[in-house]
Formats: sequence, structure tokens, C-alpha cells
Amino acid sequence: MLFSNVVFYYDLKFQTKHLMSDAIIAVNSLTRGMVDVKSMKIKARDWVDSIFNQYALTDEEKIKKDCALYFKLTGFADEPEVYLRSADEGLELGYEATQWNGPIAAPFPGVYKKHSLSWETLHSLDKKEQQELVLDLLMKTINFRKRQYRKCQFCGEKVGTEHRFDQNTCHGCASEHFGVVY
Repeated sequence: MLFSNVVFYYDLKFQTKHLMSDAIIAVNSLTRGMVDVKSMKIKARDWVDSIFNQYALTDEEKIKKDCALYFKLTGFADEPEVYLRSADEGLELGYEATQWNGPIAAPFPGVYKKHSLSWETLHSLDKKEQQELVLDLLMKTINFRKRQYRKCQFCGEKVGTEHRFDQNTCHGCASEHFGVVY
């Protein structure tokens, strides 16, 4: 009888230890995700600050001459970028991605504008408010683009919708595992 109690105690201790390690892994993966989001926001804030230090948004002519500025998202297969562009109406934020249209799939670049700020709106704000507004819209654009990425079930790469065969399979793995020809 004593032996079975020892085995039970050992088993309970092992299970508790196993559950604790699972909990630690879960907390670590949660905090890693939070760190990634925080570090992305810090990088985005630094990027916006550098733009505002380099350009005066009141000087529309100078800004309009400079085409677009790009912010790279790390940790994804193709390192996507979101852009901040000047236009006649104001500033635009969005991203570029490959498009596959037509019966004969031939990729071509697509530009997707997500947000815009009119020059009037920007001029009505002080510099700090402008920075906060641009940062807020930049983070919305970044988060929208990040949500389009999924891990491939075979290779584990995070790929965008434009490079996936289905929700869980990238084009390369679709060719390898399903015989799809692109």
C-alpha cells in the first residue's frame, strides 16, 4: 500500500510540474507576443519621430516632391512594408502587395491605401498631435497588414494572402504537397 502512495505522489508531482511548465510556456508565448507588439510600436514611434524631424508638414511642396516612405515589418516571409505617401489631398498610409488577377495568373504590384489625412486636418493640429495621429493610423495599417499573414501548415513561414493557396498553405508548399502548378 505504501508503494502505491509513493507512485501516486510522484505521479501527482510530475503532473503538477508538467502543468507548471505548460503554464510558463503559455505565459512566455503571451508575453513574447506583447513584447513584439510593444517593440513594433516603439519602432513605429521612432520612425514617425524621424520623419517629423526631417520634414515640416507645413511645407507641402517639399513633402510632395518626396514620393513615399516605407516602414518594414520584420518576422514575416517577405518582410512586407507599409507606406506613408504624400498626395495632392494630403498624406496616405497603406501597403503594397502582389496581385494575381485573371485566368492566366501573372503577378503584378498592387497598392492598397488604408488611411488618408487631408492637409487641412494636419494644419489644424500642432506637431505633437500630428505625430500621434500619424502614429495611430500607421499602427492601424500595420495591424491590418499583419492580420493578413498566416503560418503555412507545412513550412511554418508567415505568408500573406497573396502568397497562399488556401488559408493554411503557401504557394510553394501547395506545389510540393498538392501538385499545384503556378
